[in-house]
Amino acid sequence: MIVCAVVLAACVLLGLICRRSLSEMRKKMLGVIAASALIGLAAGVSDSGSPVLTDGNLLQRKPNGGGSYGADLSLYVDGEKEGADYHVDVPEQLLTVREEQVYLDAAEEEITEEFPGENASVNCIRKRVRIRDSYQNGKVDAEWSFDNYRIMDASGNVVAKELSDEGELVRARVLLSCGKTERVTEFYFQVFPEVLGEQERFLQQLERELSEQGKKTGEAFLTLPDAVGEHRLLWEERAAHTPEKMLLFGGVLAGFVPAVVRSREEQARKKRECLLELEYPDMVSKLALLLGSGMTMQGAFRKIAFSYEKKRKVHRVREMPVYDEMMIACREMESGVGEQKAYEHFGERCGGAMYRKFANILTQNLKKGSQGVVALLEQEAENAFEERKRAAKRYGEEAGTKLLFPMMIMLGIVMVILIIPAVFAFQI
Repeated sequence: MIVCAVVLAACVLLGLICRRSLSEMRKKMLGVIAASALIGLAAGVSDSGSPVLTDGNLLQRKPNGGGSYGADLSLYVDGEKEGADYHVDVPEQLLTVREEQVYLDAAEEEITEEFPGENASVNCIRKRVRIRDSYQNGKVDAEWSFDNYRIMDASGNVVAKELSDEGELVRARVLLSCGKTERVTEFYFQVFPEVLGEQERFLQQLERELSEQGKKTGEAFLTLPDAVGEHRLLWEERAAHTPEKMLLFGGVLAGFVPAVVRSREEQARKKRECLLELEYPDMVSKLALLLGSGMTMQGAFRKIAFSYEKKRKVHRVREMPVYDEMMIACREMESGVGEQKAYEHFGERCGGAMYRKFANILTQNLKKGSQGVVALLEQEAENAFEERKRAAKRYGEEAGTKLLFPMMIMLGIVMVILIIPAVFAFQI
């Protein structure tokens, strides 16, 4: 505690003297040290306010019911300079025999007062009685038992279905224990049938008649009573309302349809954009290669598109959005749309900055001639391949992130598989 006080005073003094010359980081470090010293000082003051050891060798025991506690002491043997760490368990104060008898007497009085519960008295028990496992604020333990569990269960509930109007006599036995002293208390109480309302009496009589009908032998059908006392009965099957429930269920599902459709459309759009991004370098390199071999722009464009169409018919390649759009552009040119317009429409349908740039290259080729277009396309293909590498790396990182949650679930399952057998083995 003294060390904490000295350190705290030093931190405060240093902060006041050097507050302008200290950097922000050093101020924060000084504040952390001062805070820890202050907490240590407060803990020392709290410990000194309630000393455990008094008069050198006395440890204060808590009152009965307060529980035991542990004291960490230093033990010096034969005047040794260095003390050994020693832990002492200090039990709570034990009661004398006289005190135990007083608590047992008080517990018997407490049982007598609260046992009837909501009932009038022990001579007229119709509802649940009140029993507990301990009395006198936990100082007296109690074990209850009844001689007729057909009438009263272990929790004090009246379980008998039918009782005579004269009632049934039940004996209660309570084993009270306080410290080392035990005492057995026995008493009797009278249990009567519960006072039922008109509806409860009607239902009880109906159940009785149905039970009697069910006990008849050789009957292929259970005859439902048409009258109970003065009440006329009419029976009919309860409507399951299955069509209405299915209609309601269908309406709820229909409410989710727009969200599902939009989600699928969004997924399809993202997939198409991803494929267009990945197919762009391959398409541009093919076009640059054909132009370099001496073909015209329109001829190279058509050759790539119709080659893809031929392979698609025999299912040699998968569906590729960029070549589908090239086929549409070729059909537009065949139907009379100008070549420049067809290329512009191609870039608009594909979308994205790279395809718009590609469409501009094609339209400039028509306006200014084919000089230098091959080199420009080769440079574009090289840049596109670099972008494709970065995109592939990005998609790989996204896939790893998506797998993180399933991997955490698998780790939890593995931990459960390993821990549960170990816990059961430890309990055995």
